[in-house]
Amino acid sequence: MARSESCCQHPTVATPRASSSQTTLRAALSDLCVHDVSPTLEPGMPIWPMYDSISIHPQLTHAEHGGAANQLVLSEHTGAHVDAPFHFDPDGPSIDQVPVDALLLRPYKKYDLSEDGHGPGDLVGLERLKAAESRGGFTLEAGDVAIVDFGWDRYYPGGSEERDGNWWGRNEPGLSEEACRYLAESQVAAVASDTAACDVAEKDGEIVAGHGHVSEFLPRGILIVEGLKRLATVPSTGLFLALPLKIKGGTGSPLRVVLITD
Repeated sequence: MARSESCCQHPTVATPRASSSQTTLRAALSDLCVHDVSPTLEPGMPIWPMYDSISIHPQLTHAEHGGAANQLVLSEHTGAHVDAPFHFDPDGPSIDQVPVDALLLRPYKKYDLSEDGHGPGDLVGLERLKAAESRGGFTLEAGDVAIVDFGWDRYYPGGSEERDGNWWGRNEPGLSEEACRYLAESQVAAVASDTAACDVAEKDGEIVAGHGHVSEFLPRGILIVEGLKRLATVPSTGLFLALPLKIKGGTGSPLRVVLITD
């Protein structure tokens, strides 16, 4: 199997007295490819404009203490992260109340919109999602994670069309109300994207629309995952794997997201 920066074989680990199902799972994983689609958490990284930037400060150093440790200060909504229903629904579950397996090995379907030419503030309609389904050769099913690949990481620091400052965090296309409702009525487990706020359309920090956050996703218990990278390197279908931190009363949590494919 060819290797890439975002793809590697899962190591086979010998486990004494493993059950047949565990043995089967290990054997299957050894033949699969793991794609890391999360950005590195670091000071100065782009972020939704309402939140403070991340800070990382050394608390212990090797030279002075013989070991190293950092203090990490960040918003729940930094980097690749998940929005809990409580983020916009006061009666919805907070992130510590979301089932631990909510994003664990869920089938994903990737909507590749990277060449559609959407700009900041634009709303992607249902017809564009349907066209992406046809190109990807898949049908959305209940329990899936719908990943929307806007190709927006081209504007992220280090991307092919990198912009200055927090342009990436202040500008993004989003999803129309009809498109959001289609995904919600398909009973997806989550909707994810490579933008700062997924369904939210934003131009120069001004919000144009956010139907998923307000009415279609979070109030229905559908999680929202934001801030992914390198989606162009992954196939249209596979498995989605991420675990949020168990934050008491949390509105969301940073994630390490990996996609697993043949």
